[in-house]
Amino acid sequence: MTDATTARMSNDELQDMLITLFGELPEPQLARDNTALLCIDVQYVDAHPDYGLGARAKTLGLHDKLSYYWSRLDELVLPNMQRVLAAARKAGIEVIHVRVASQTVDGRDSTLRYKALGLKTPRDTKEAQILPEVAPQGDEIVVSKMTSSVFNSTNIDRLLRNMGIKNLIIMGGVTNGCVESSARSAAELDYGTIVVEDATAAMAPQLHEHSILSMSYKDAAIRSSDEVVIALEALK
Repeated sequence: MTDATTARMSNDELQDMLITLFGELPEPQLARDNTALLCIDVQYVDAHPDYGLGARAKTLGLHDKLSYYWSRLDELVLPNMQRVLAAARKAGIEVIHVRVASQTVDGRDSTLRYKALGLKTPRDTKEAQILPEVAPQGDEIVVSKMTSSVFNSTNIDRLLRNMGIKNLIIMGGVTNGCVESSARSAAELDYGTIVVEDATAAMAPQLHEHSILSMSYKDAAIRSSDEVVIALEALK
């Protein structure tokens, strides 16, 4: 029997093995009229240290445990999201913002799982608002959801198909939650899917790394913000 310690591979080794075993996903063929940028859940409830999860963490004495997450958001994710957003807007592709927001004040329209998590985000509250650094502009679409995957509780698939969208570029938070869930749904619906690795964040490094690894061989092409900006600038 193989010792479990000797069977453990590094993330790079595991990724290489999985790609060799399953093959590589087809490269999304981006064009100006068939590509949309999805910005996932960068809102006060989960992306600001003074509201929602951040406020709860402070009450529970866990604020310092999330220092990695807040730093990654502030120093890496938000600046990279701004760069990708600017490139997408300049290229003229569809920009869609996704947020967690219930239609009722008491959240009775939320799923059982979201109710159990205890974070109410009625649509008109501060927690439901998207951070100003990456806020919608003009008539950019905002989709409110009550599930991790935006495809499970909204009409976004219909919206995308109405607009002729075949490829999605996904960024936001959190990596191992709503980003991964949405990317997986998109892949299963046959959208060409890209996840912007350095424009996503999870609450611990290993959660981010494992999620990126899991998506990389079966759900999405993993790209840096630099790579995505270059691709957007080259769109015809």
